[in-house]
Amino acid sequence: MDANLKSLSDVDRKTFKRSVMVAHDASNTALVAKKREMHYYAAEVNADIEYRSQFKVKENVDGEEVDYTPNTLTESQYTDKFMKFNLHLMHNIATMQMYHTRGSMLRSKTRSSMRGGVGGNKQSMEELINGILYEAIIFDPAGAHKDEEQPAHMPVPFKKSFVKVTIRKSEFIELHSQINSTVAKGTEQGNAVEADNRLYDYLTVGKGKVRRRSDNDAQTEIVLTNSRAVNTIYVTHATVGSYVSNFEMYDTLQGVVSKQTQMTQNMLSQSDPPGGTAPRSTIALEEEINERNKVRSVTQQLFKHPVFKKAILFIGRTLSSNFYNSGMQRFRNFQKPDRCSTEVQYKYSMKGLFRLMPSQVNDDRKAVSDISFCYANSDIVAIGYGLFSFSSQHVPSTGDVFVWSIKNPGEPERAYYYKTPVTALCFSPYLPSLIAIGMYDGCVEVRDVADDTNMPIAVSQRSTSPGCSPVVAIRWLKQVGDDDAGEIDPFLSLSQDGSVTRFHLGKSPYLLGFTQMTLERIEGHPEGIHVPISPTMTVAANRHPQGLSLTTHPVDNDIYYILTDEGCIHKCSINYQHQYLEVLKCHDGAVNIMEFSPWSPRLFLTCGNDWYVRIWVDGITRPLIELLDDFQPIHWAKWSPINSTIIVSVNRNTCSIWDLRRNILKPMGKHDMDASYNTIAQFSNSGTVLVVGNERGNVLFEALNDMPFAPHFQYDEMEKAIYRAIGNDQELFIELKSIGFFGYPNKKAVRT
Repeated sequence: MDANLKSLSDVDRKTFKRSVMVAHDASNTALVAKKREMHYYAAEVNADIEYRSQFKVKENVDGEEVDYTPNTLTESQYTDKFMKFNLHLMHNIATMQMYHTRGSMLRSKTRSSMRGGVGGNKQSMEELINGILYEAIIFDPAGAHKDEEQPAHMPVPFKKSFVKVTIRKSEFIELHSQINSTVAKGTEQGNAVEADNRLYDYLTVGKGKVRRRSDNDAQTEIVLTNSRAVNTIYVTHATVGSYVSNFEMYDTLQGVVSKQTQMTQNMLSQSDPPGGTAPRSTIALEEEINERNKVRSVTQQLFKHPVFKKAILFIGRTLSSNFYNSGMQRFRNFQKPDRCSTEVQYKYSMKGLFRLMPSQVNDDRKAVSDISFCYANSDIVAIGYGLFSFSSQHVPSTGDVFVWSIKNPGEPERAYYYKTPVTALCFSPYLPSLIAIGMYDGCVEVRDVADDTNMPIAVSQRSTSPGCSPVVAIRWLKQVGDDDAGEIDPFLSLSQDGSVTRFHLGKSPYLLGFTQMTLERIEGHPEGIHVPISPTMTVAANRHPQGLSLTTHPVDNDIYYILTDEGCIHKCSINYQHQYLEVLKCHDGAVNIMEFSPWSPRLFLTCGNDWYVRIWVDGITRPLIELLDDFQPIHWAKWSPINSTIIVSVNRNTCSIWDLRRNILKPMGKHDMDASYNTIAQFSNSGTVLVVGNERGNVLFEALNDMPFAPHFQYDEMEKAIYRAIGNDQELFIELKSIGFFGYPNKKAVRT
């Protein structure tokens, strides 16, 4: 190295030595930092190993405790050599980098002087630097202190043909848990999240953003505290049961009656004493009369108090359970038949549970016009009393709506009285406490059955709903747009004159209604069954057909169907107010009911005055199955909510139970209901009880007993029964095959 430096000048030689010293110091600093880093990592690894050594894994095997704790890895014999070699290697690399950087700087400065040679030496500066670098580096630092050679490690060959591994269940240790912030679209959780998002958008960026606000200053008041000496003992409240026998109640009532009789006799004796004595003064009599009036006013106030009303309600429920205990248990399905029982017989029978009989005012007999069960509470049913047949010779002058509870079949929970007959009502499936009521004079109102004040929420007015025809059907609609997420869902009202009105509930006490559709009579031959046109010319008295019923689509919220006296079904949309989507001729006469199957959004049934119950599928203009038994108009028909192949139909006198799997020529069960004519019927939410109303105002709760067990695959059984029934009609069979699957996704059931 010194020989190479002789060819340089004194200035360059000093500069080069100084650069070599700086590079050496820098390499030492980098080496020290690397050593510290490696020692830090080694200390951290040792701490982790020491922490893990505290855990012990033990398990009880055949009554003995066995230690399954993993052993730590032993240090290899080459570990120290490997660490030393890495330290020396890092030192040499750092020194080479410093020398090379410094030599490049010096080479740039002395290139001109070195090209001509220094002291006769023609060697270049690059060769000198390279010679210095490679002469100073020792590539084998461990050669100066070589250890004794270790014998080579020879692995022992594995001679077994298999490896036995025993896996045992260990204790579950949860290291990290994070709640999922996403849900699947289309599920109940997904619908709830979407509704929450729509409400948030409505309150932040939608119409709900514009809310009334007021700014006011407030100041914190002084908090007054009490000492322990003035604090009272905490009073605890508890609901406890008490027993009162019939004898005690009888004695109590007899005592009250005898006491009142005694007081009356005393008053009479004082007001007209015997023996010719002078009567009591007029002032004393007036005082007694005032006292009696005060007692009467206090009693009336007590009867009007909501707490007293609720107490009477609870007492009535308790007393009713003594008479209707067995019927209540059957309504709730407390005792279900055993599938494995050998005594089960399929008789399709019906058993009466109880009868709801309202009190008649002024002997004004009112028919049951409509029945609606609450969607949230299956024990609550609303019944409308008024006019059912518009051709009736006697029209009642008043109407009622009674809200009954199965807990007390003797008395209604709510009673609403009207000056006109009630013709239609319907509970809201979206806000279960709301009920819409239609009248004979065309008026519509909405009430909240949870409110004790008996005041309607909103009523219609002639300015927005000028129709005066009777309201025959009411159906609630689901909100479609996201802008109206905070408003109450609207509902449709069908009048007898063929007009459909859409009502909205707002902050006003009046319903906002506008005409949604006005029906026109059908000309020519529409699709559906063929009915020959009479050769004689007939002129209709009204150019609008008579509306009879209203049905909404189970999937499409904007689709609804109107049933008329022409036997046609008009498919309409809330987006089109002046035209129909489709018209289907279903019956030769009026069509009364249209109901979709709970297992298919495309399969539906209709019943009419031509004695038939017909089953249709959307997309085919011919009926799949026709059911005919009695030669009487059919008022009501519906699919069973719990069995996909059972249909129940009701006419004026009887109730028929059809089973498509067994027979389509005659009903499997046929039962006479009551002496009075039947009007309307409805299934309970459980699907095991049929509620039938008649013209006398009585409502019968009939339990469906000895019924076949519901199949496990409901849609498959329904599809097989339909294909079996139309097997002889090849054209219809091919058309139905071309439609393919016509059920809900995953073959589930949806309440209609």
